[in-house]
Amino acid sequence: MKQTLKWILSIFLTLFILLIGGMTFVYFLSNTRMNRTFPVIEGTISIPTDVSSKEEGKRLFLSRGCIDCHGKNLAGQVFIDDPAMGRFTGTNLTKGLGGLEEKTTDFDLARGIRQGVAFDGRALLFMPSSDFQGMSDEEVGKLIAYIRSVPPVNHQIEQQKVGPLARILFVLGELPLLVSANIINHSVSAPKQVKAALTPEYGRYVAATCSGCHGPEFSGGPIPGAPPDWPHAQNITSTGIGHWTESNFIQAIRTGIRPDGSKIRPPMSWQNLGYMNDLELKAIWLFLNTLPTKTNK
Repeated sequence: MKQTLKWILSIFLTLFILLIGGMTFVYFLSNTRMNRTFPVIEGTISIPTDVSSKEEGKRLFLSRGCIDCHGKNLAGQVFIDDPAMGRFTGTNLTKGLGGLEEKTTDFDLARGIRQGVAFDGRALLFMPSSDFQGMSDEEVGKLIAYIRSVPPVNHQIEQQKVGPLARILFVLGELPLLVSANIINHSVSAPKQVKAALTPEYGRYVAATCSGCHGPEFSGGPIPGAPPDWPHAQNITSTGIGHWTESNFIQAIRTGIRPDGSKIRPPMSWQNLGYMNDLELKAIWLFLNTLPTKTNK
């Protein structure tokens, strides 16, 4: 009996040591990857000053989902708070206390949006820059014009905290959006301008915003980094919406109601995507119809 007990205790002790060693390794490796820095780069980007450009920047801010993390007043907010995944917040983008540093230039903002890198070369956490890396200089300029026009808000955002499950998934390559700067090709330049047109190519350009949740192949499935109670993203290839019409698609985005009468559940922010204009939505529909059939994840 004593020998059996010693054997059981020995197994538990071995497993405990392996667990501690494993978590120490995960913590070290994830910290190394999260704390990666990138060269500080100086540059310029043209920022319009006219009212219509700022209004278009606001529409982009809403329709591209920036509001979900940075809030209506751009002062930042908690968008994930889960013991296993961690606590993640959007940056205060205003000039109030707790907001953007004075040294943050327009070019720094553009780099943060498209490359996930802060003004000092730090990699930003959970900034979905892989969705925006192809955004044109023209649109980024209008977006920044709007950001710069918003009144200062004093708001010290809560410190971000990466939970144990997020660290494990990150190390295993299942949570690349935790540090999108690590998966972006920083040598590729974004286009100066993208002409809005009723084409699948323009639809692909706009739909890049959707890939963070629906995946690079738009086949849906678990949303990377999402708490377990979040629903899976829908498959929006022909497998998932092949029976829809263009009007069904636009109605779902505008009203949050699918053709079968079911409601689109959060975190799908259809209210914000509803700020997309008809041309953008019709172009996305054309693009989605060019996608090969993909099975649900």
